[in-house]
Amino acid sequence: MRRVDRRIYLIEVRMMTTRRMLISPRNIVTYYHDEIRNEARAKKIVQAQRARKNRIPLDVQEVAIGEYILIENFTYYSALLKAQPEVRVPCLVYPGTSDEERLIHILKICIPLEKGTSWLFKNEHVMRLKQDHNLSERELARKANFNTSTINKYILDTRIPPHIREKAIEMEAKSVLEKVCSSIVIPLEVKTILYEKAIIEPGNIYRLSGKKFDYIKEFCSACNLPPTLLKNPPKLENLINELLFSNFEINDHMNSLLNSFMRINPTAYQRKQGEYQEISIH
Repeated sequence: MRRVDRRIYLIEVRMMTTRRMLISPRNIVTYYHDEIRNEARAKKIVQAQRARKNRIPLDVQEVAIGEYILIENFTYYSALLKAQPEVRVPCLVYPGTSDEERLIHILKICIPLEKGTSWLFKNEHVMRLKQDHNLSERELARKANFNTSTINKYILDTRIPPHIREKAIEMEAKSVLEKVCSSIVIPLEVKTILYEKAIIEPGNIYRLSGKKFDYIKEFCSACNLPPTLLKNPPKLENLINELLFSNFEINDHMNSLLNSFMRINPTAYQRKQGEYQEISIH
């Protein structure tokens, strides 16, 4: 069934003239691939492919004379790149298509068929289509023949560090991470620390929750953090840890407001109310 699906997808790309060639993995580029660091694992994947009766070649597009970009079989490619990057291997070479068509094709193949590719791999390709080609989630889903909910699973801003994005779904932190990334009031130095706090396990007092993000945003709006603090990551993290641990001392602040009100005399209260009314809240 897998082979039938693959043929269907290839027909959808375009009725093209293809040719077989021997190309070394080092001479093939990708938009993104999952690096295999363990050489023993890489060799095991390569050996398994060689043992197959119908060995699947690498599928590439020739985007310029002698320049190739991978469109299928990414796990095998990653293994070859680790185990034997200079050894030429059989490749099925297609004529180049547009960048958008190529990215759509990769998603069509990899989401349902290439189970070895990571969430981050799919996120990188989805975000390229959103950011470089201005496709909405609905347009992307229609072109790739998926439900919008399937595409939404892989949407997360690529300005967020890769190791953070990898854990976003597992730690249920996707929404908070997007808010941190898109904030215009939180300094970049603070964001770097908040990304790490967002992927701490739920229930940990130092985890950045949605409510604590709102407090952080208010804190950064009200306080002009000095450059000396922003350039001192350990001290800056100590401050953020203290704010998260104490829940921004919200209870103490609320009690202080109440006590301040109870001590104020009626005349002063009326004068203060008049001052508040004159201040625009927009």
